[in-house]
Amino acid sequence: MLPSYAIYLMAVAALARRARQRVGPPPVRKIILFESGVEPDRVRSIVEECGGRLRKSLPIVNGVACVFPEEATAMSLLSRAGEVAWIEDDFVVSITDACFLAPRPRPRPRHQSVPWGIKKVRAQEAWSGTTGKGVRVAVLDTGIEMSHPDLKGNVEGGFDCISETTTVVDDNGHGTHVAGTIAALDNSFGVVGVAPEARLYAVKAFDSRGQGQVSDIVQGVGWCIEHRVQLINMSFGTAESSKALTMAINKAAEAGVVMIAAAGNDGRRDGVLYPARDPNVMAVAASTPDDRIASFSNSGRQVAVAAPGEDVYSTYRGATYKNLSGTSMACPHVTGVAALLLAASPGRAGDDVRRTVCETATKLPGFSSDQQGAGLVNALAAVSKVVRSNQG
Repeated sequence: MLPSYAIYLMAVAALARRARQRVGPPPVRKIILFESGVEPDRVRSIVEECGGRLRKSLPIVNGVACVFPEEATAMSLLSRAGEVAWIEDDFVVSITDACFLAPRPRPRPRHQSVPWGIKKVRAQEAWSGTTGKGVRVAVLDTGIEMSHPDLKGNVEGGFDCISETTTVVDDNGHGTHVAGTIAALDNSFGVVGVAPEARLYAVKAFDSRGQGQVSDIVQGVGWCIEHRVQLINMSFGTAESSKALTMAINKAAEAGVVMIAAAGNDGRRDGVLYPARDPNVMAVAASTPDDRIASFSNSGRQVAVAAPGEDVYSTYRGATYKNLSGTSMACPHVTGVAALLLAASPGRAGDDVRRTVCETATKLPGFSSDQQGAGLVNALAAVSKVVRSNQG
């Protein structure tokens, strides 16, 4: 009888031969998580022995993204490798896009306007105490148009997780719109954001179609931790959850990063998307100008707060401006308020920031906590509370 190691080597050899002969659709990308202590060289060796091709290293979760042309055989081999802790599909996640057709982008207006959402969350009234100066905010999205005249003074840099370069281009527009609500400059034209002096970082994990793979998002979270980002805006979501992304979010929370995510635009009860429903993330529902919860906004016990999300006017790619609707648009209002808090009280713990945002929100009459969480986010009340705390 052949020894077990010989049988293993024969299986690996057969796998390699079939991989060379394989035709048909490309294999599904996988995320492989390894036990702690498994070194990168050993990780690469295991992947290659099982006929895999490495696509992305994910050190934040001690994992990799890779493809296996002969998936069934490879999964069988990997399941017998003692160093492997978990295997999952590197599935596609989408931005929580606008719910209905928006008008064409508009050129730069001659004069600055204050969007209704900025007024509604009482950001202007909080600026006498703080404008978010110096707070590091990552927009984990389709990128940010760094040359946009209403943003370029606040964009500090970024990373493209798809191409793994520091050259970031927003070829969709969604990320640029989100960025403007957070921190468009307070100048003589365009719009102004909730925290107009926050420092923006463009972390691109979604392509021109608004789609990105879990591994790109995980890598983006890792980049944020490494670069000491304080807030991450996550205007995306999926019905599925991911162990790799959950681990990355846990690491970010341990590092004190505050994460805010869109609840989703399906109008479903008990339908909060992931990562918004993660306990370490603030889930944001969308409200309307007349203080109602938008019909498209998902609800559920995980909803933390609500924020303006209907017909939101903000920056857009091509140095333009656009109105969009969705929980994607609500989410950055909350991120901006959190930036104001952190600027008013530097060093405040992430859990305390989340708690303060919720405790100072304004309840909207006629809507359940599943629909609005603690209520409509209130920048003035939140900043006033931390200022009083600092003085006391």
